[in-house]
Amino acid sequence: MNIRGKTLHVKYAWIDGKIEENVSISVDESGKIVEINKKVFEDNVHLSNHLLVPGFVNTHSHAFHRHLRGKSEIGKSAADTFWKWRDNMYGLVAEVTKEKIYQYCLSTFKEMINAGITTVGEFHYVHHSEQKFDLDQSVIQAAIDSGIRIVLLQTLYERAGFDNPAVHPVQERFISSYEDFIENLEILRKRQEHPRVQIGVAAHSARAVPFENIKRLFEFANGEKIPFHIHLEEQPKEILDCQKWIGQKQGPSDILLSQMQLNEYFTAVHATFTPANNMLQFSKLGANVSICPCTEGYLGDGIPRINENLKISFGTDCNNRICFLEEMRWACFSQQILHFLVLYLQMLNNSRSVCGLSPEKLLQCATIDGARALSLSSTTGSLEIGKYFDAVSFSLDSPLFANSFADTLIDSLVLSAGNREISHVFVAGVDRKT
Repeated sequence: MNIRGKTLHVKYAWIDGKIEENVSISVDESGKIVEINKKVFEDNVHLSNHLLVPGFVNTHSHAFHRHLRGKSEIGKSAADTFWKWRDNMYGLVAEVTKEKIYQYCLSTFKEMINAGITTVGEFHYVHHSEQKFDLDQSVIQAAIDSGIRIVLLQTLYERAGFDNPAVHPVQERFISSYEDFIENLEILRKRQEHPRVQIGVAAHSARAVPFENIKRLFEFANGEKIPFHIHLEEQPKEILDCQKWIGQKQGPSDILLSQMQLNEYFTAVHATFTPANNMLQFSKLGANVSICPCTEGYLGDGIPRINENLKISFGTDCNNRICFLEEMRWACFSQQILHFLVLYLQMLNNSRSVCGLSPEKLLQCATIDGARALSLSSTTGSLEIGKYFDAVSFSLDSPLFANSFADTLIDSLVLSAGNREISHVFVAGVDRKT
């Protein structure tokens, strides 16, 4: 279905944080919304018994990880730590080529679209095969061919650890100097003219990039007004190694907060072991945190200490299971479990209202706040005049929505529905669902 140059009429739509009934949305030939009203004409495209919400914004993905499915080793000795899983992942990219990474990414991006994800922030650090940075364009082309909107988070990776240990042979595919990285980045940005492609930057982690270059790269991003992301304190080992290296009781987040003027262009990914006080500082500074509940559970990482005022978005990270509604649910459920454990130790009553994670707020995190973390707030994330028509429709014929009305639809969607209820996925006005 292509509704460019047409008007779509839908029974329910989530607009400006609430459900509106009998909505007509007009889209121009470029795929942008030009009018929203309740006028109905015979030539409208009708989705008579559907719920329309903005397309989901996935702020953290490693698309090639999807091809590790079936190799979890969960419950076995081979999976006793995150680091053993990482070695398995290294095996996947040991002989990667431009064609292989294109196919890995294309299949993953198509699956994302079918899960209602219309935008992906691809945290891309596997750069080199036969030549330096020759894999980057393959990832972008896979996104273009799949129909998804992409922010390629071009990722700097300089070393194997704080004390510069010997590099794993596979890590050679990741590593570059800061100067080579910036030179290639500028070339990559100049080449991109596709309307669904944007370029951001990332520092892989504090263990992989020295703090002075993390700061330099963030200042570059801030000056260019493009997103900057970093894996932060996903594992306790990162904090312990950092403390050992600097000889002080400071983790990476302590150092970043003391040395950098964080703002809305900064996104910490995971922050699983970031102290609660530092998370509060992130929220006060307007920084973002991208959490990946399904992956963090899958890898046994833990549960981040978020707060009600923090700008949270969601990512699918390892892509073992791609269902954004599950990411929303497990963000809520895991926080309730964590909160219960804290209260239990204090012999207090449990709570089902943690960090304000209502279904409506979870949907906002998956859309508006996701767009913010990718610096796409003027482009996508909401059904709004001037933005692209990136949207997901859900069939209300599903038994899951039986007895759901306007005031309960979002609750039913976020806490009960799944990918099978998705009927259409529009990116810039074109239905890309297969």
